[in-house]
Amino acid sequence: MINGVRDRRLGALFMTLVLSGTAVAAPSFEQFGNTLVMSNANVRLEYNLSAGTTDFYWKNAKKLSAFYSGIGLDSGYVKGLAYQQRSYALAGGNQVVVTATGAGLPDLREYFTLDESNSFLVRVEATGAHLRANWMGPIVVDAAGGVDLGVTNDLRALWVPFDNDGFQRYNAMPINSTGIGYEVAAFYDNVSRNGLVAGAVTHDTWKTGIYFCGASNQLNQLNVYGGAKSTWDVMPHGYMAGQVISSPVIFVGFGDDWRQTMQDYAAKNLQFAPRLSWTNGVPFGWNSWGVLQKAVSHAGVLAVSDFFRTNVNSGGLAGADTVYINLDAFWENLNQSQLADVVRHCHANGQHAGIYFCPFAYFGSATDTNRYVEGTSNAWRYSDVLLRDGSGHFESVDGGLAMDPTHPGTRQRIQHYINLFTNWGFDYVKVDFLSHGALEGVHYDTNVTTGIQAYNRGMQDLLRTINGTMFISESIAPLFPYQYGHSRRIACDAQASRIDNTEYTMNSVTGGWWLSGLYQFNDPDVMVFGHGADGYEQQSRLISGAVTGIFLDGDDLTSPTGRDAAGACLGHAAINAVARAGQTFLTMEENSGNAAEDVFLRPDGTNWLIAIFNYASVVTNKVVSLVRAGLPAGTCVVTNLWDGSAWEVTNTLSVALEEKQSKLFRLAPVALPVRRP
Repeated sequence: MINGVRDRRLGALFMTLVLSGTAVAAPSFEQFGNTLVMSNANVRLEYNLSAGTTDFYWKNAKKLSAFYSGIGLDSGYVKGLAYQQRSYALAGGNQVVVTATGAGLPDLREYFTLDESNSFLVRVEATGAHLRANWMGPIVVDAAGGVDLGVTNDLRALWVPFDNDGFQRYNAMPINSTGIGYEVAAFYDNVSRNGLVAGAVTHDTWKTGIYFCGASNQLNQLNVYGGAKSTWDVMPHGYMAGQVISSPVIFVGFGDDWRQTMQDYAAKNLQFAPRLSWTNGVPFGWNSWGVLQKAVSHAGVLAVSDFFRTNVNSGGLAGADTVYINLDAFWENLNQSQLADVVRHCHANGQHAGIYFCPFAYFGSATDTNRYVEGTSNAWRYSDVLLRDGSGHFESVDGGLAMDPTHPGTRQRIQHYINLFTNWGFDYVKVDFLSHGALEGVHYDTNVTTGIQAYNRGMQDLLRTINGTMFISESIAPLFPYQYGHSRRIACDAQASRIDNTEYTMNSVTGGWWLSGLYQFNDPDVMVFGHGADGYEQQSRLISGAVTGIFLDGDDLTSPTGRDAAGACLGHAAINAVARAGQTFLTMEENSGNAAEDVFLRPDGTNWLIAIFNYASVVTNKVVSLVRAGLPAGTCVVTNLWDGSAWEVTNTLSVALEEKQSKLFRLAPVALPVRRP
């Protein structure tokens, strides 16, 4: 049964997607017999000092049973259960450390932090001589019914991809499934929305995996661990070595709405690494990788800039300070003087200019790696800087050879191109195929032993070289770490306005809306309106952009067809105003497997915005419970932001949709008349 009171409280969930976390509370740590009880507000952990296991309770209901830690050392797998002696000590006001010792074993320390009302943090650390591990798990559950959500209406496990390459999809699979997701996962009941979220909040060393195995509406196994191979890795995860080695810090939270808990998870990440700040508005404009692609030209880009000056800047899409005209791949079609002229022309039109760069991928042939690397004064060839596996072979993804982010030749190449871009005056850079830099491999810097360490090194070089001069748009990139880009494309290539492209993009919004708490903007990719899509598909694509957070057109604006389609679609001032907020909508439900959901919403001051999609090639009628959606019970004025039509509804919104059509509405509650005595 749907809890209407709870759903009416959802306004608080939506009212801020700029996440700040909850207030710090004061935990307690007490020992009762052999049990260490750690508690804070709704969280209680009971650590068995004899067995080395922990039970997690939320509001006095057990959610995790007998979880423990484990480490995959060179000498073999060591369970925290194997130790004979355990003691604990406070490690700050909100943290306790349990130390386990045993003959022939490294000392094991488990750090528990209780500084929130509905979640806790845990990490495991090993100390000893000559340690080496490529698997460290602070959360290991291995018991029938070890994860019990307490409700069994429609139980789901949200699988999260490592990156946005290869057209992967978020998957809200039935909980009676098995899988390995990346960095974070959610396990929840879609009807009550009660749910558990577990994931890493540190992303400097490890790729974090979440392995789960469910049956009988519970999980029998749950491992949250550093040491996962990404989708594209050909080598095992790299090792950490030394006298002290530590796992990622893991967040575990429970709540009566798992979507809020996902946002709490995002907020907790920001306490470890702030997101990259941006205060200059939501980028709008154009990108060449829509229709022109390889045919981009100097004259064509100037024509695009003039089209936006005449038809868009003055038409209310965005202020002049947020319009960008962006060159993508094949910008090399233009010579240096033409590139500088593009920048001058855009600036004269009150716009910004953008360009494209692949810092960690080489798209030359594997048989043509003897070329000198740009910017290295012929000191390094590509055969020197390419990443190799343990057998000395180059590593390749998407037809691009991976470059080693730690190699001085790669680092000099980054400096070379960024200096060119800034000298020409570009204001925006789209950085693509970043996942190549996170592959496991043999790195030039032998102190870098994992792919994520290498990725952080390379992205730090990139960020330091840009030095705040450009907006950084990540394209193909891992979800984490997030602190190097102002925006990240939420899905893989989806530039066409065909409904299948829209549905694919909205799958990533369905499962990944919470990323707007980590990046300033989620990017839906460019929108092409005048190239093979019908009118309703164009409408759906436009609305998907407004729901996600960035508007970049990709039409051929040198052709009448492209100009007419772009002008017609980009001229809806009410929809443009929604996009200008740059906020990603929240999914209303999440039980459609690897398909996109069809209802999304967010607050708009005292009003609400609701987008409803029809991905099918048949007409349909969608009925939305506004109470379930989180609106206060009562009457609302509904305005269709595409055509301006308006009417009143009470508690239920019924919408007729043509095939492949979507609609975006603003709902304004009708104030009750004041009763006078």
